Amino acid sequence: MLQISKYEMHSGADRNTFGNAALSVCKAAKSSPGVNDAKYYWVNPNLIAFIVDADAGSWGAGTQPTAEVMKAQFDLSDISTQVANETWMGAREGTDNFNLAK
Repeated sequence: MLQISKYEMHSGADRNTFGNAALSVCKAAKSSPGVNDAKYYWVNPNLIAFIVDADAGSWGAGTQPTAEVMKAQFDLSDISTQVANETWMGAREGTDNFNLAK
């Protein structure tokens, strides 16, 4: 599954600090069990998007993040606001979920 989230930098925040905080989130995510990859992208000068590729149940809502992940996320949240958060699943996971609902 992919978790796509976007963070908008607070007015007056330092852009370099914002980028470094995003990098810290990705490094922490990559060190988490079940996370296959984590990258961030600059959408515009004030907006960063994260794409985290993880096994279902190992990242995102309902999971217990590591202390390293929590620190990185709080540091990011001190200078930005989350403006979007979506979980995308592949066809296999979607079909499995559908079959569970039958």
